Amino acid sequence: MEQTFYVSERDKGDYNNLHVHMLIGTNTDMTYKEVKYGLGNVSVGDYQPVYDNEEVCKYVSKHIGKDVDYDIVFKS
Repeated sequence: MEQTFYVSERDKGDYNNLHVHMLIGTNTDMTYKEVKYGLGNVSVGDYQPVYDNEEVCKYVSKHIGKDVDYDIVFKS
């Protein structure tokens, strides 16, 4: 992973629960298992390649400016 942009947002059904959307930049394709274990064996509910950068970025960042946490992390 070269860089990761993430946004945590509240679940619709349970305001006390959070979920995270991540955009992961890599220099190679990664499998579901590599993503899961590369992030510390976290739960990965949905994993798919990005085919429309603009639409995916709009979706992931839709709640920025509201009560969400977000950041971008670069490989050092």
